[in-house]
Amino acid sequence: MKKFLGKMVALALALTVLAGGFCVNAQAASRGYKFKYKGVTAGMNDKADKLVEKLGDVTPTKKKSCAYNGESFTYKAKDLTLVTYTTEKGGTEYIQSVKFKTKNIKTAEGVKIGSKESTVKKKYGKRAKPEYGVYKFKKGKTMLYITVEDEKVTEIEYLAVV
Repeated sequence: MKKFLGKMVALALALTVLAGGFCVNAQAASRGYKFKYKGVTAGMNDKADKLVEKLGDVTPTKKKSCAYNGESFTYKAKDLTLVTYTTEKGGTEYIQSVKFKTKNIKTAEGVKIGSKESTVKKKYGKRAKPEYGVYKFKKGKTMLYITVEDEKVTEIEYLAVV
């Protein structure tokens, strides 16, 4: 039952993000959790241009943003799914969410898909208390969700906080 509820929470978050369900306010670069991908360190609400460049030849899906008069873009790359937003049509893209898909990318604290649950507890300390298999952390304007099944990390997702 615990695994099932954890999967349901993770699925609900993923579907909401992929559907563009979170609206965010444009703001200064995040002071929250960061991650590193192909030499680029990024966080929520940071400019997305350098990260998008590292994704390679990925065509985003685009739709009207629910915030401002901007747009929302979803990039589905091999290692991650990236959702960005703009505050005006054709404007600068900012990072709204990132979901890791492979073990080739890790949190700034060194956790990746496949890491042991004990690594999550060690890296995030006393704050590391799972709820239905999902560890939730908030720092600045960032939420970090780490899903664990059978004592292994199965999903990592960052979301911008409104």
